[in-house]
Amino acid sequence: MGELGVLAIVAILCSRGHSVPTNSKTPLSITFPGEIQSSMTNAELAERYLLQFGYMTQEQGSNVTLKNALTLMQQKLGLTRTGVLDTETLEAMRRPRCGFPDIGKFNTFDGDLKWDHNDITYRILSYSPDLDPEVIDDAFARAFKVWSDVTPLTFTRIYSGEPDINILFGPEDHGDPYPFDGKDGLLAHAYPPGPGVQGDAHFDEDEFWTLGTGTVVKTRFGNAEGALCHFPFIFDGQSYSSCTTSGRSDGLPWCSTTPSYDQDKKYGFCPSELLYTYGGNSEGQPCVFPFIFDGVSYNGCTKEGRQDGYRWCSTTADYDQDQKYGFCPNRDTAVIGGNSQGEPCVFPFTFQGKRFNSCTTDGRDDRKLWCATTSSYDQDRKWGFCPDQGYSLFLVAAHEFGHALGLEHSEVQDALMYPMYSYVKDFQLHEDDVRGIQYLYGTGSRPNPNPPKSTKKPLATKSPRRTTTRPVRPVDPAQDACKVEKFDAIADLQGALHFFKDGLYWTLTPRSKNAPQNPQRISDTWPGLPSRIDTAFQDPTSKSIFFFSGLKFWQYTATSALGPRSIEKLGLNKDVESIMGSFARDNGKALLFNGERYWRLNLKTLTIDNGYPRQTAADYPGVPGDSHDVFLYQGNYYFCQDQYFWRVTSRKQQDMVGYVSYDLLHCPQN
Repeated sequence: MGELGVLAIVAILCSRGHSVPTNSKTPLSITFPGEIQSSMTNAELAERYLLQFGYMTQEQGSNVTLKNALTLMQQKLGLTRTGVLDTETLEAMRRPRCGFPDIGKFNTFDGDLKWDHNDITYRILSYSPDLDPEVIDDAFARAFKVWSDVTPLTFTRIYSGEPDINILFGPEDHGDPYPFDGKDGLLAHAYPPGPGVQGDAHFDEDEFWTLGTGTVVKTRFGNAEGALCHFPFIFDGQSYSSCTTSGRSDGLPWCSTTPSYDQDKKYGFCPSELLYTYGGNSEGQPCVFPFIFDGVSYNGCTKEGRQDGYRWCSTTADYDQDQKYGFCPNRDTAVIGGNSQGEPCVFPFTFQGKRFNSCTTDGRDDRKLWCATTSSYDQDRKWGFCPDQGYSLFLVAAHEFGHALGLEHSEVQDALMYPMYSYVKDFQLHEDDVRGIQYLYGTGSRPNPNPPKSTKKPLATKSPRRTTTRPVRPVDPAQDACKVEKFDAIADLQGALHFFKDGLYWTLTPRSKNAPQNPQRISDTWPGLPSRIDTAFQDPTSKSIFFFSGLKFWQYTATSALGPRSIEKLGLNKDVESIMGSFARDNGKALLFNGERYWRLNLKTLTIDNGYPRQTAADYPGVPGDSHDVFLYQGNYYFCQDQYFWRVTSRKQQDMVGYVSYDLLHCPQN
């Protein structure tokens, strides 16, 4: 079957064979810094897997239930049905795969799982540094074409506004309730059709994205008109398996685009920060080394000043003065994982007193190739895994877009919608996939030989952004509300939404159509408050405003300020360490939330009513149990988790999941 041979996702399993003899000075294996060592037993792995992918629930747990769950999993994945945790089943559990459940759906969403229109729009919010943006664009376009070829569906790429399908690359914790798990394991996930985050597709930034057959290097400049590097290639009688600086005095890496440069003289330059940057605000200008950032001199790309781990540089000699920057492209020798993600290998490097001129398996009993990213591992202990075959972005995307269109996982191992990944060179859509998608949308009149149509791309978006939502300068983003990944609190006060973060707040009125500008200091408006606010609400009757921070609360009226006072004075138990959400109603009551529990506060007596706390999930079903912001706005209840919100109507029915930045703040999406 086809290339995603179905997100059946390709097992990159560690070899279990005996290690070769090693020099007495070199240990059989060492613990590399930054590498997670799992102590999970096989039984614990199995239980986690069965729970995560829908074969068991938290309430179940007996041996009989475990046997039934294993049998169901084996049946669904086409394994031998034994009902026991055998080798075949364990190996299946360790295979890279899609994060979408095999039984049921992501527990947030209900309703009809298909779009009610045939022209589906999509938007690429961020890119992976593993592939050239044009290669990524093409992979996504071909993945959509897999489905448009057999249905009446069309797919249109847009560059502004809200699409049906947002596409982004993100690390482990990328802002939704379903984190990735680092390299290998969960590769991607997508939500079924619907508003807000529903329909969106997320790809794990920690994976090595290729077209399934190793590093893909698209050249720039030279005389090969953007052709891909050909590895290996011959130059000056020597064979090269990666980009090289040989034959050049300017240090720019290059490659041949044919098997022999000596014969064909075809070449191009490889990705390098010395040649160009992307994203940022420098329109592709190359890095300038050294450069000054925060008073410190840097001679190479850095991750300092950023929380997302992306490498950047200044494109002038002084970032502090000029504020010009760009993101550094990954070189073809960039490592994966370890503690130096994205940094290039440095050859030669020293390990255990020995010099290495290429990647090595020394020191590892799993025989994975690795390298140092400085000239001495012994001294600096900086390292990462060397590039492998990687995962086909086209295949994984085609699978995830199937979920975004409403398909669930298939039990057919050769189907695209099978949950595990395997690479297939000559992809063809399986009959099982065709039947599924045509059941939802009907048949197309004929295969469409053209790629998905696209609106004209504005010049302003020529360089891709390098965050999972929007560009973030490598400095404190607090002055720009659209660059805040998670607010301390959100509240409807004095007729406007207030967004609090680190001593500042922004306001947004119901008539506002643009993101708020020019934040104000909390201390200037409400003297005596701390810089961090956990939640706030306004009593609609008395107009008093209540603020909560940690174990304290404050009450502000038009003429006075009371506090800080202990939340214990309200009648809360000592085990309540904070209030993370709140709103007041017209009946003289307010609700106070802390994770899975909430209390009702009498605003006249400032005491908790009898019969509380109650379970949040019982009265507001479907919202996250660990919401960090809860507020009432225009008659609806909002429960926030990281970058997302769940909206609940006055009848306590969940009607939308959306982005705080786009749907509440009105931030631009380009």
